[in-house]
Amino acid sequence: MLGPALFLVGVVALLYTGSQLRPAYHVYRGDTNDVIAVERAEEPVEIEGTATELDGTVTAPLSETPCLAYEFEVEELQSSGKNSSWNTVDEGAAAVPFRLEDRTASVRVDSAGADLALSTAVTVDVDGGDPEPEPIRRFLETESDLESENTSLDLGVVELATGNDRKYHERRLEPGDDAYVFGRSRYDVEARETMRDISAVIEDRPESPAFVVSDSSQDGAARLLAKRYLSWLAISAILLLIGGWMTVAMVV
Repeated sequence: MLGPALFLVGVVALLYTGSQLRPAYHVYRGDTNDVIAVERAEEPVEIEGTATELDGTVTAPLSETPCLAYEFEVEELQSSGKNSSWNTVDEGAAAVPFRLEDRTASVRVDSAGADLALSTAVTVDVDGGDPEPEPIRRFLETESDLESENTSLDLGVVELATGNDRKYHERRLEPGDDAYVFGRSRYDVEARETMRDISAVIEDRPESPAFVVSDSSQDGAARLLAKRYLSWLAISAILLLIGGWMTVAMVV
């Protein structure tokens, strides 16, 4: 019965992967719009332009950089017996409303709830037993449940580092960066704050198939969204093939 069980697990994994790839599919298949054309749009809109500050910024926790959106991930090298692997031990994201402007006009983007697809990454490697840079030390003390890995064992003659190695990843959308947005446009006359603003807000809405904010182009955003689930896709395919082959072998 192992074959049918593996095949069923493969089907479930494939369905899950397909649901997670929906934003990438919708981003990839559409065409971008000029900002001025999305004011009363009834269909999902895709716009590209320059992101600028609207109601302030948010501070990225690992670098303490003011930005419009950020993602972070902390990986730790953990050992199990003779094997070691990098595992995610903390992650998070945040975003604030911003203005997106192209050659035609500008529009407010309320980015709460958006899938972030950010390409500009900064990674800080910290070996176990070494002190973290000041921003990361403050992050560990005030914003994370993680403890510092700056630990060691003093043997008198020699001091051995006991902490695990870590990689601190941070991706940001900063004011002045190029940006891409996929979402729904809602008509709102109060959204006009400058002469170039249109009377609309791009936001997450229940009827929208996806809501994506990226610092890449349309194609780049689709690739970034899909990349996250390529391993799931590969595992699903392997389970389906092995399970299908074992099931057929049982029948014949």
